[in-house]
Amino acid sequence: MALSAWASIVGDDPVITAMPNVTNPVWRIEVCDQPALVLKQLPEYPAGVEPVVEYRVLSHLQGSGVSVALPIVTDTGQIVASIGDLAWSLLPHLPHQTENHELGPDAGETTFLIGAAIGHLSQALADYPYGVASFVDDPVKVLDEALPQLPDEVIRLARPYAGRLVEVCGGLPIQLTHGDCNDGNVLINSKGRVSFIDIDHLPVGPRVRDLAYYLTSRLRRHLGSPQTAMLTTCALITAVPSYVAGYRRVQQLSEQEIAAIVPLMLVAEIGGAHWSLYGWEPNLANYRRSKASIEWLIARLDELTVSIQARQ
Repeated sequence: MALSAWASIVGDDPVITAMPNVTNPVWRIEVCDQPALVLKQLPEYPAGVEPVVEYRVLSHLQGSGVSVALPIVTDTGQIVASIGDLAWSLLPHLPHQTENHELGPDAGETTFLIGAAIGHLSQALADYPYGVASFVDDPVKVLDEALPQLPDEVIRLARPYAGRLVEVCGGLPIQLTHGDCNDGNVLINSKGRVSFIDIDHLPVGPRVRDLAYYLTSRLRRHLGSPQTAMLTTCALITAVPSYVAGYRRVQQLSEQEIAAIVPLMLVAEIGGAHWSLYGWEPNLANYRRSKASIEWLIARLDELTVSIQARQ
């Protein structure tokens, strides 16, 4: 069993509970009188970088004051445990809140803290001193290559805005980024500490893309609840400038970058819709969620951008 690689930590009788898995299986591991752990089965093919590169970046981030889940080495000093054709990683479990950030009683403070944490992450990634062989996250390429392959219902929605998106999103300052900075990978606990997990993509792309991607994931979560979608999306419109203000407290943004945040949200959903149809495991439900987000963003493209600029 995979846990035997960490026998000196987990002992003989850990309590193992399956957790909801996004791409690969994940289990919560509880050992008497110890903080909870997470056992993760790693993907067959790295999302962006090999585990050793991710570990080096995580170590740098932790040294820069960014809260991350640094893998626990095995009893033989390995970063991952390889058993047969599978690889496994053991991580500290990071307690976090699951309440709605935009509707909570401390929405303004919470959204500002999350924005500032993403800004801190961006700053630390920009300071990483070594090369990372990953991929380039180019929003213009997404528009050029992904949009034409989408169903006509999406093409008709987005094509009138394609030129504008290319103009705004092209030529932005680029750097190393998280690459998968969605709200499932950004955790805030009851004390306001924000942590980041699953930092294994690490592409080079627009530095503000992580913030835009996070905001897109929040929108998708709200739209996924039809009963409260109207209330929560209105709250999101109010909260977006707070997220951006928090980011800017740590990391300065140019006027072009500020103007690109909402367009980058739209580009992220176009890319998400494409991945849902043509990725490793096509998912029609996720495609529909991305389509709903695209519709919502196009209807509010100017409103959201003006609200962000007015707060700065």
